[in-house]
Amino acid sequence: MNPPSQDSHNFVQPHLAHNAKQLQFIRSCFAAIAGSAAGILGFTNWSGFLFYALGWSILSAFVVIFSCGSKPSRFFVHGWRDLVIDGAMNGMLSYTLFHTLF
Repeated sequence: MNPPSQDSHNFVQPHLAHNAKQLQFIRSCFAAIAGSAAGILGFTNWSGFLFYALGWSILSAFVVIFSCGSKPSRFFVHGWRDLVIDGAMNGMLSYTLFHTLF
């Protein structure tokens, strides 16, 4: 894991915690909705994985553009990595759970 940037002392910890909590809520809701949609549409194997990857990419782009104003480093210590990469596996587990329910 990369160490935080030198500017990490500029962040307020309660605000970072709030941002992380909100991001996790968005990801959890997305995983539930996308998994349900994939299950209903019958996506399996690679098509299901590609559906998740495409949805995750679109969700990340929306969060970066609309919520962060294209500057995620202002709201998260690691910037892009916190938004796009971190949490992808946890989201995939929730996605799989909801996919099997529907």
